[in-house]
Amino acid sequence: MNFAIRHALDGERGSGTARQCPQCREDALVLHRRHVSPAHLGTPLVTEFYGCDCCDARYQYSPAENRWRPIYQ
Repeated sequence: MNFAIRHALDGERGSGTARQCPQCREDALVLHRRHVSPAHLGTPLVTEFYGCDCCDARYQYSPAENRWRPIYQ
């Protein structure tokens, strides 16, 4: 059996904390990968990749723009 343990510290969103999926509206959207661009390219850009454990939808999130984009398979 596999169990996912999700923690939140001091009100901050932890890496395992689920968000609400726009497609199925379940709290099953989990951060899978976080990418920060190299500093030598200029201002570091952060991109987070999320996947829904319920409906298998995938999304790309840009915290700087506060924008969600679906990832089509």
